[in-house]
Amino acid sequence: MNIPQTKYIAKTFLGLESVAAEELKNLGANDVQILNRAVEFWGDKALLYKANYCCRTVLRILQPIASFSFTSNEQFYKNVFKIPFEHYLHKNGTFCMHSIISHSIFDNSQYASLLAKDALCDRFREKYDCRPSVDKQIPDISVDIYISGDNCSIAIDSSGESLHRRGYKTTRHPAALNEVLAAGLILLSGWKADCDLIDFMCGSATIPIEAAMYAINMPAGYFRKDFGFMYWKDFDSKLWEIVQNDAKNSMREFDFKVFGGDISPNFIKNARENVKKMKLNHIIKLSIESFEDAEPERVPAHIIINPPYGERLKSEIVENFYQRVGNKLKKSFVYSVAWVITPNKEAMKYFGLHPTRKIRVFNANLECTFYKFELYKGSKKEKYNKEEI
Repeated sequence: MNIPQTKYIAKTFLGLESVAAEELKNLGANDVQILNRAVEFWGDKALLYKANYCCRTVLRILQPIASFSFTSNEQFYKNVFKIPFEHYLHKNGTFCMHSIISHSIFDNSQYASLLAKDALCDRFREKYDCRPSVDKQIPDISVDIYISGDNCSIAIDSSGESLHRRGYKTTRHPAALNEVLAAGLILLSGWKADCDLIDFMCGSATIPIEAAMYAINMPAGYFRKDFGFMYWKDFDSKLWEIVQNDAKNSMREFDFKVFGGDISPNFIKNARENVKKMKLNHIIKLSIESFEDAEPERVPAHIIINPPYGERLKSEIVENFYQRVGNKLKKSFVYSVAWVITPNKEAMKYFGLHPTRKIRVFNANLECTFYKFELYKGSKKEKYNKEEI
């Protein structure tokens, strides 16, 4: 039996495309192709549901439904009018339009969205003598329009809210990592859940929580209430239940621990609330302490930290701080691997350790480097080499 395959586009952060592609392959995606900040893949409806529910490094998943060329407003309207939106949207449903334009005949993206909205509504009036309504807050379908020159592609968003919204953050840390980025860093670091993971600057515990979820294979969307595809006309509730149950049944035991520490009692209080909400207290151990007091319970350990970037601090203070972090790693975490994400290349010159790998990633709009340090006692790899940072 041949199950129909559909093309999808998974959006992600720059630098995470490779790990997102690997996640999708492991879920059963076909013809996976890495794009810029995105991954193209093919699969059936079950895979669409599973990718939304399980993928850790994807922000949202789009289903392309049309592409065409046009040279006038009239041509654009006619091409949008031809799209069978009724396959996805109930005649009394709700929708919204989002347009991104580049070098287009349209003066602004709002006009493109308005013209597309008119075409969709006119199609429904012609077919059903009624029209769906616009809802910019919680629409049944969200339509994404991309126009570059005289080429247009249109997709519908299967995710709804961004997939980084796992549902566990009770409060926001002022410098918290995005959940998708945190998961991406864990996968980029190569941790196989085969030793303790430590984040001694954990803030609201995003890295520890994402690590614990990965360690036990908990679906990224385990606590999410809904996804965009659940409001589509062709939503299959029975298939969705099967996908959820299969994913939950694939969860596993974890023989180690995830440790998080922070000097701020308020941050640790919020972190504990987040961990409790995810029911991961048996895996994650949090403590109020300075990084200089942190010690591994066993080695080797896997360290991932997101230190302060120092945008509002004097350079000498930041340089001293990074030097102290490097000294702590050399002193207490030998035989382990440490990864550090920061945009501050100058401060990293004072780290006192030689990186064995550097990966370019983005934290929001900040271009960062994700540094790997292999901590060998007495090794040449401990030696300080300022020029190679």
